[in-house]
Amino acid sequence: MPQTHKTLLFIDDDADVLKTAELLLNRAGYTLLKAGSPAQAYALLSAQAVDLILLDLNFSQAQTSGEEGLASLQELRRYAPGVPVLVVTGHSGLTVAVRALRAGATNFIMKPWSNDKFIAAIEEGLGQGQRNPSADIGPISEPPPVSDAEFIIGDTEAMTRIKALVDRYAPLTVPVLLSGAPGTGKSHIARVLHNRSGRAHLKVVDASSISTIAPEELRDATLIIEAIESLDAGFHQALLNWLPGFERRNVRVVATSVRGRGDMDLPRGLIYALSTLEINLPTLAERTGDIGILAGHFANLCAYRQNLSQRTLTPEAIAHLKAAVWSDNLHALRQVIERAVVGTDGPVLGPNDLHIPSVQDIDPRTTASSLEATEKFVVESALKRNNFNVSKAAAELGVTRQTLYRRMSRHGL
Repeated sequence: MPQTHKTLLFIDDDADVLKTAELLLNRAGYTLLKAGSPAQAYALLSAQAVDLILLDLNFSQAQTSGEEGLASLQELRRYAPGVPVLVVTGHSGLTVAVRALRAGATNFIMKPWSNDKFIAAIEEGLGQGQRNPSADIGPISEPPPVSDAEFIIGDTEAMTRIKALVDRYAPLTVPVLLSGAPGTGKSHIARVLHNRSGRAHLKVVDASSISTIAPEELRDATLIIEAIESLDAGFHQALLNWLPGFERRNVRVVATSVRGRGDMDLPRGLIYALSTLEINLPTLAERTGDIGILAGHFANLCAYRQNLSQRTLTPEAIAHLKAAVWSDNLHALRQVIERAVVGTDGPVLGPNDLHIPSVQDIDPRTTASSLEATEKFVVESALKRNNFNVSKAAAELGVTRQTLYRRMSRHGL
């Protein structure tokens, strides 16, 4: 008998194939989620954990080489390493299926499939799945994310460099400093580093509350220290003393800061110790080529989380987004897209749905006040979506509870 209460994701652009699989798998006791493209799948996996992925190899019309699916498999193995992937292929043939196995797929299924063999392959794949645990090992542990998958979205030269650095740094134990302007995704990249590390535990703490850590209790863990520049002077030496013991217990420290290494008001020895490896994250202005794919990802993610139909953006809408000034980078872009998704009913988002001025229309004198209003809206919206559960809202926004409390206080929430 198949294992029930398991959630599967099928990535295929053929609606008939998805419907056929859904009828079969629902009868067998599985829940099937469907994505018509890898981009939709990455958003879904960021919003919900799944136990197994079924992946077609071709998505563009008349494509039979399987290269699209193999590229997607590489991303899935990279950012959702604990979820088994079964390749489902017909046109690409056995040779490409074997390549998929060598690239990390658990097994392959040929179209058209035998129902019994289809179910048997899924059962076997589920037996091999091992999602990374995220155990609570202390009073300041962050709640685990809804999904184990954390994707780095973007294919510009800047983001290709970031992905390469994450690939190289993730398995190591030496500390990493993530620096960059507000909203560039430092907390997100920190979680990617953890997910790729194979460590069992994750702790996230704001530097202002570093005194609450019981360092001897941390083992096989990633410790993310946010806003390291705000670390109280009384704990500079304590943290420096803890670092050698952390490494001996396979505890990896990842610090984030809006300041670069040379601009932090910390003892020189501590700065060097925390920044053995450093990743500086680019602003949106430095990766405008990613704005279209990011906007699509945020639209898909919002639609999944709010149980709405999928939205696509017109080329004019994407051009409008690229022409805007993003003082708060990814945070502001995500807020604009989420507001557009929940505020419209149609499947297509155009420039008028975005409610942002073009770069030519922006008065620089209003930037600061607009940024404050944007942050307040983002914080208030996240709280409302989570029924004012601060822990859940903080997890959705990718910040610590302490950081969220400070921003709530700043905006009178």
